[in-house]
Amino acid sequence: MAENSIDTKQKKEPDSESDQMSEVLWWFSTAIKELIEVCTVDRNRYKILGSAMLFTWLYATLAWGYFWSTNSDSPFLFVSLGIFMGGFVLSIDRVLVSSINKKRTNIVAIALRVVMALCIGAFLAQPIILFIFSSDIDREVPILLDKKLAEKKIEVEQVYQSRKDELLANKKKLDDELKEKSELAIEKQNDYLKEIDGTGGSGKFGIAGIAKAKQNGYMIAKDNLDKMQKDSKTELEKITKELDEINAKVTKSVSDFEKTLDGKGFLIKKEALQSLFDKDKTHGLQNQYYLLMVILTLFELIPIISKLFMSSGAYDTKVALREDFEMKVATLESEKEFKEKERELI
Repeated sequence: MAENSIDTKQKKEPDSESDQMSEVLWWFSTAIKELIEVCTVDRNRYKILGSAMLFTWLYATLAWGYFWSTNSDSPFLFVSLGIFMGGFVLSIDRVLVSSINKKRTNIVAIALRVVMALCIGAFLAQPIILFIFSSDIDREVPILLDKKLAEKKIEVEQVYQSRKDELLANKKKLDDELKEKSELAIEKQNDYLKEIDGTGGSGKFGIAGIAKAKQNGYMIAKDNLDKMQKDSKTELEKITKELDEINAKVTKSVSDFEKTLDGKGFLIKKEALQSLFDKDKTHGLQNQYYLLMVILTLFELIPIISKLFMSSGAYDTKVALREDFEMKVATLESEKEFKEKERELI
């Protein structure tokens, strides 16, 4: 007897598990348990529909989880957000599926549901596609980051370029004036030296007459050079200091920007994928992307397509009859309440 009771328990346990699983799938398919469990044919149909809903929920959860993982290093955060957003997508899918009435078909309403599902599917496809191409994207990201760093440097330099050009122009002007006066002083010195050694224009040897005049000219040119060197030294130091400050600001700004370029984030990965498309002259990668995009987007349409192509059965009839019955009951109760209130007023 004990063995028989054990066998009976063992036989009941699988049935219980099967019933629980059926209830879960019916819940996913938005079927009413009390009505569906007595419909032999529709029970299996709605299990299949529930399986499709379960698949899209898992698909949405994984897609959102990977999406958040590209922006966060915390497993707790991106797993929690993935489950939350997956549940949100499931709620929308349940609303879309439950609102499809086989007895009252509306083409416009169905088209709107399909468009909404396509939009959700198109977005969910993006993280999955990035995951599929992750190895290629990871190789492209550093190249893209270097390009962004170079672009940032150019942008920052352009901010200070007008002031930098002005400072460099002033520096060049001072350098040119110093060079001019230096060359003039050297020229005067050479003329003076030639005059005193007898190789000059007068042909006389020694410091006298013209040589003395050229000496004075040389001394004046040298004094002017010394004075300008002294006066321009302070100005050149100011210019050099300001140029160094500008270069330091540019370097710091670029360095700060570089710290933010960690290669993480959904958009940088998406941009890296686009960069790969631009480099792919055969368009093989891009064609593969579009094919995957269509397939993954259609995943979101599976529950709606299943419900639309599912033939009307006993369950739909029971739902319609139950709805009519409840509406009649509600109408009778409303009339009864109205009559009671009418009597109270009389």
